[in-house]
Amino acid sequence: MDTPSLIVNLEILQKNIVRMAEFAKTAGVKLRPMTKTHKCPAISHLQLKAGATGIQVAKLSEGEVMEAAGIKDIFISNQVVGTQKIDRLLRLARKAKIRIAVDGIENAGEISQLAEARGMKIDTLLDIDTGIKRTGVLPRGPALEPAKEIVKLPGLNLMGIYTHEGVVYRARSKEELQEIATRAARDMVETADSLRENGIGIEEVSLGSTPGAKITAKVKGVTEIRPGAYVFNDMQQLSLGVCSEEDLALSLLTSVISIPADDRAICDAGSKAAGPDSCTFGAFTPSSVRPKIDQVSRLGLVRTLDGEILRDVIFDSRIGEEYGLLQAKNCHELFKVGDKIEIIPLHCCGMVFLHDEIVGIRDDGVEVIWPISARGKVS
Repeated sequence: MDTPSLIVNLEILQKNIVRMAEFAKTAGVKLRPMTKTHKCPAISHLQLKAGATGIQVAKLSEGEVMEAAGIKDIFISNQVVGTQKIDRLLRLARKAKIRIAVDGIENAGEISQLAEARGMKIDTLLDIDTGIKRTGVLPRGPALEPAKEIVKLPGLNLMGIYTHEGVVYRARSKEELQEIATRAARDMVETADSLRENGIGIEEVSLGSTPGAKITAKVKGVTEIRPGAYVFNDMQQLSLGVCSEEDLALSLLTSVISIPADDRAICDAGSKAAGPDSCTFGAFTPSSVRPKIDQVSRLGLVRTLDGEILRDVIFDSRIGEEYGLLQAKNCHELFKVGDKIEIIPLHCCGMVFLHDEIVGIRDDGVEVIWPISARGKVS
């Protein structure tokens, strides 16, 4: 294979998909995967075949791609604002079962007006902020007033509440992860109960994150989970203890193109292939992934084609768009020009977005090449 190439181990991918679907079934909740992770209809179909009831997309344009690929139950979680987008939304809702998110009466009213004019009623979930401080209204009491207004709108069917409990990524230990995710789930359940007590029929109580999925699903009253990164996993999930090294399905195949000094080698995966994503890990980092040298600037975990993780090598794509930096104390011993290695991403969603296709491998051979059809769909 030429490099850089985005590759996925099909056996691990399928195992990750099936494991989450079986967990959701056992927990008695619906599984609606967030597909912005992979942006690939072929993978969405695998998730649906395994038992997912529908999918979540971040943007309307992603939903259009997924519907065109035959997927007919779609939740669009990014607010759809403005007549141009609402027109597209309503056209999509003629072809598929669509849910949307709202967090304010102004936006909700505009959608309702245009939907009613076309004789349509759109299933709607109220966006609840459980700590990430992005979109959404606060839980319990603050959610009641907007819900009372939205439920009156003739073009919308307020049938649930949803949140992205992304605050779980700030956890510094397994115990803190458990606490944060449980608190978010209880906030949601108590909000749903409050709305029901005021005559608002809430059917769906939906939470979505990979680190929180197996925690929130066990809180009584939660009806749906929406993890995304679980299909591939990455260093973030590894650092939180959510997955093991054996669950890492996605990697970037890259070639060593230069070894200018013993403390550095250069590969052909720069920021255009690997992404500029960077973040620091929480204080909790399992010993299995904790390197001996500073990992604040780590943008990926380096692995040989034999599966050995080079724990003393730091990968950093920020030195250039076409150049990746491999830092170690003995690069001339570790590498030779022409070697191929794999980079396990820090954040899988960001890396996938940079590529047009993903190469599925099995038993060291290429089995399938899938187009990442929703790549670039940000509107």
